[in-house]
Amino acid sequence: MTRVAEAPTRSEPVPPTARRLRRWVRRRRAERAPSLSLENAYLVLLTVAMAVAVFGPGVGSAMWPTTGATPPDRLVALVLLGAGAAGLVLLLRSTGPLFLGRGELTWLLPTPVPRRGLLLPALVRALAVGAAIGALLALAGAARLAVRPVSGAVLADWLALGVTAGGFLALLAVAAQRRPGYARVLDLTMPALLVALGATVLLARVRPLPTLPGLDGPPLPLTLGALLVVAGLTALAVRDLTRLPDIRLHEPSLTVGTYLDAAYAVEPSFLADLHERRYWRRRALRSRPLRPRFGALVPLQQDLLVLRRRGRRLGWLAAATPLPAVLAAGADWLPVAALVAGAVTAAGVTLDALRRDVAHPALLRLLGLTGRRAVAIRLVLPTVLATVWSGLALAVLGWLGDLPPGPWWALGLAFGPTAAMLAVRRAQAGRIDHSLPLVVTPMGAFSPGPLLWLFNGVDVLLFATPALVALLGPVRPGWGWVAVQAGCAVLAVRAYLRFGTDGRRSQV
Repeated sequence: MTRVAEAPTRSEPVPPTARRLRRWVRRRRAERAPSLSLENAYLVLLTVAMAVAVFGPGVGSAMWPTTGATPPDRLVALVLLGAGAAGLVLLLRSTGPLFLGRGELTWLLPTPVPRRGLLLPALVRALAVGAAIGALLALAGAARLAVRPVSGAVLADWLALGVTAGGFLALLAVAAQRRPGYARVLDLTMPALLVALGATVLLARVRPLPTLPGLDGPPLPLTLGALLVVAGLTALAVRDLTRLPDIRLHEPSLTVGTYLDAAYAVEPSFLADLHERRYWRRRALRSRPLRPRFGALVPLQQDLLVLRRRGRRLGWLAAATPLPAVLAAGADWLPVAALVAGAVTAAGVTLDALRRDVAHPALLRLLGLTGRRAVAIRLVLPTVLATVWSGLALAVLGWLGDLPPGPWWALGLAFGPTAAMLAVRRAQAGRIDHSLPLVVTPMGAFSPGPLLWLFNGVDVLLFATPALVALLGPVRPGWGWVAVQAGCAVLAVRAYLRFGTDGRRSQV
């Protein structure tokens, strides 16, 4: 009986894992060019050392003051820790928190690579960010809530609880990325929580809140139980990585890629275009015709239409009007910075159109508008928004803050047009000019383009000197003071419309 020789079977090729593919890519890159030269390592170490030397003492004293918080302030500190936790969730949600690099998104995601191995580094990165920020919040909480002196064991318990809480918040953001229903609830709950916590801080300035005794430290069973819960949720998140749809990775990856592009090219103008596209991409809009009888006011009609479609942002801006009063308990410059930033943000709700006018002036040429007239029309709505916001903010600050009595609301109304002019200058800044000659200093040469772009428009604040002096003094402002500020604002607007729009930057 003869045996028939069997044909040799060909083994099926084993699909490569994500780790092997990444190792292969890194090896090829290393062969082409070194990843980190000695010069780059020296620059990185020097930058870190300079940052620690300059900002280290201030950050250290802010994180760990010499004395703990008083019993009435401990509840406010606890509320601010809750606000920091809500801000951490919003930060993670704005970046995914799971995202891939552009190369991985383009070449590795469509390939038959195990999804779990591809996304596991992104999950570890999100957990590390949450744990690091949670540890910082726990350190600040221990400095203000724990009974002094704080022993090493108690500080370790606080840090362990902060790391666990940060990891839990990161897992919450990861779950929201996979489930759109969770994402909608989280995106509405966290800002509402921030508003509620800000209202609590304002209430503490009006009436005394219950005192909170000093805490010895979180109990060990609580920390261990939270750690076990987070470990179980992490295992579930690793299991669910295979079920994450590709569509949930594209937008966060493109967003983070644009952030990295802006940092690498030193071009922050990329971010404004990114935020505008991302905002309108999520909304289903219907075309609404403009009134042809008011052809010269078409830019104003467009701004009104944009303002109508951004009603939610107006609501959050209205909820942020007490922010200068909330920050009045800190340094003297904090309410002033909050007032300027809030008024400029309110004025910038409709200024995306002005950025497009500067970059692409063809449409306004068809309308027959000059650059000066187009800017004057675009300035109407930002002036109204900044004036209303600053008036409400200073009214609340004058009522709840430690300012002397006076017509603060009127001073805020007079300050509004100056903030609108600052927002318009920032919108017309365009891209950074990297062709300027280098400035040589004893510490080395640097390009002045980024610095000029950063401080573009800050000179407008010279016309807000009466309001800023009244807030930093503090000076009791009268109606004459308000009239001086109003005159400075009118002078700033007229001077810019006459000499600032020279036709080369916004000629249409």
